[in-house]
Amino acid sequence: MNWQSIFNPFSRYSEKQLFFVGFVFLIVNCFVCFFTKTQMDSIFHFSDNKNLTIEYAFIFVGISILSAIVFLFLFAIILNKKTRFIDIVNTVLISQMLNCIVLLCIKFSGMDVLAKNLKINSGIGGTVDLIQFTFSVLIVLGISMYGFVLIYNGFKTATNFKKWYHIILFVVLLFIFILFHQVYIQNLLVI
Repeated sequence: MNWQSIFNPFSRYSEKQLFFVGFVFLIVNCFVCFFTKTQMDSIFHFSDNKNLTIEYAFIFVGISILSAIVFLFLFAIILNKKTRFIDIVNTVLISQMLNCIVLLCIKFSGMDVLAKNLKINSGIGGTVDLIQFTFSVLIVLGISMYGFVLIYNGFKTATNFKKWYHIILFVVLLFIFILFHQVYIQNLLVI
């Protein structure tokens, strides 16, 4: 196994293999969202929802993934008319596969409790909480950054873009989409 398999699986594995793995993790992410009572507001963004049902977990994840696929496909067609839809589907699915690990890390590491303790404690106990919190944040940040690397490499492979302004445009539009979708989905579905 080399680094190409880890950071750009899109050029190494077939679209059927990527789709199968991505679809399995899509289902896993839905169940993890329900279990952790965390709704998916957009790709790479989640918020607490204590009233989340299994149906709404599937709906929120499904809408977030589907809208990201549509957005990225439309953008990809502008960059390269020969972009295949399955490549964009796989890009989004694979980039989101580790969300379940992020959600479980946050739930079981007690990051929310640690953050509250940091506000209250300022002595030795606060230092231990700070170290635990920092370690947890670094793990979650690393996994999240890996997801961004996967979506970038998948989109780059799908569209074959090479120009520097395409890269900047991709990053800016992706962040605008994520922010817009967080607001949009909150107004679309209220539970």
